[in-house]
Amino acid sequence: MTRTPHPMRRHHEHCRRVREQMSDHLDGDLDPRTAGAVARHTRICPNCRRLLTNLSRAVAGLRALRDLPPGSDVSHDRD
Repeated sequence: MTRTPHPMRRHHEHCRRVREQMSDHLDGDLDPRTAGAVARHTRICPNCRRLLTNLSRAVAGLRALRDLPPGSDVSHDRD
């Protein structure tokens, strides 16, 4: 007899799959169906939503650094 997985186990498995796709999602590299699934999941899952938000901010920061002209000083005084 096959047992049905516990709902929390299914949720955690879905979270794992979504986390694996987040980078591609932010880069726009997912097909529309998968991108929609990631977006829907992150709307209902606070942990994945928080992770996607933080990853998005990190990616935006790195992209901003990439756009700086060579030799730009990006250090901050810590007075």
